[in-house]
Amino acid sequence: MTLRLDGDALLAERDEPLAASLWAHGVIALARSPKFHRPRGPSCFRAACDGCLVRVDERPNQMTCRTRARDGAVLVSQNTLGSRKVDLLRMTDWFFPEGMNHHELFAGVPGLQSVMQAFARRVAGLGKLPHDERSASRARRVEEDVLIVGSGPSGMAVALAFVKRGRRVRVIDDALEPGGVAVPFGRTEGPFAPLLTEFRRAVDARKIALSLETTAGAFYERDLLVVAESAEVVTATTMVLASGAHDGQAPFEGNDLPGVVSARAAATLLAHGVLVGEKIAIARPDGGTALGAWLMAKARAHGAEIVELDDVPAEAIGNTDVTGVALLTNGERVIYDADALVMDLAPCPSHELAVQAGASVGHERRGYVVKKDARGFVAEGVLGVGEMVGTPLDLEALLAEAAHVTA
Repeated sequence: MTLRLDGDALLAERDEPLAASLWAHGVIALARSPKFHRPRGPSCFRAACDGCLVRVDERPNQMTCRTRARDGAVLVSQNTLGSRKVDLLRMTDWFFPEGMNHHELFAGVPGLQSVMQAFARRVAGLGKLPHDERSASRARRVEEDVLIVGSGPSGMAVALAFVKRGRRVRVIDDALEPGGVAVPFGRTEGPFAPLLTEFRRAVDARKIALSLETTAGAFYERDLLVVAESAEVVTATTMVLASGAHDGQAPFEGNDLPGVVSARAAATLLAHGVLVGEKIAIARPDGGTALGAWLMAKARAHGAEIVELDDVPAEAIGNTDVTGVALLTNGERVIYDADALVMDLAPCPSHELAVQAGASVGHERRGYVVKKDARGFVAEGVLGVGEMVGTPLDLEALLAEAAHVTA
């Protein structure tokens, strides 16, 4: 099928993430940062960054990693003066190389400060409002037996365990397909492929109700606001949070450059048939993760050249996308050619929704891990499973945990 980006026609596969469609054509720099208009590209493929925001069919700020490719879709880059490739407002970054606080610029100069504030408001932001006004709608109240937030390996395991105990189960996820990190590991051959197959069969048999492209917005005491095209206020007999983990981050020069991606993002692209690059630098400090090792093997099998780095880079080199990586080795700056930089770092537990529900967290090197009691509860009436509570991303560990919390 065909879609259009800024007037150019591009081929795509129906229902794949738009960001994957664009990356397959080498379109990586999609967005601009609001203040300095630096180029941005997809970096996480799990709706946790702003690098893939594009106006789609007149709707602004659509996350293209969470938007399906549809025939005739019209994509327009936003927040630019000029074009997606040449944004004249990028000069702001060059004029203020040490950063800028526009609130203080020309402070105290009569007339000039108000002009500066008005200019700052116009050049910042993320796109223009939609052309058509959407009609207001009311959220409907829904009662569920078991509601599980997240369809990754831990969510699938606990859903199947509850089904075996005769419970009515609904799973929600903001992704385009179930599986979470199981998908980049491999839908049919990865370590979680049998779990994914069993889960899909249960969904097809209507033993599990699956709501995709659906976001768990916020807790209001025992109520959970659930948002898709319409909104629901959900109360469940048993609420389960299986929100997984965010990609690990590292501070270095150019870490926001298009082409710098997480191992999960690169593996997700590969699951959709797209190599993140032909010459890929993969930074794996502390030995990396199992997903990073899986990605390297698969990328090599698909013809990519891999440069493995055992430390965090000093810099990602490039202007609008990655052209190289600099590493400090024994005090010497060594530069490697690369058209993509993959960061294979320990994931950080996705604790935010659990904290809203009343959970406590403990700080570890990887981030804030949600605390659970002996039965698996993280808050009153709320179970927590998977990486969010520190359970290893291992099939046997997740199955054992699912059996325990559903007992």
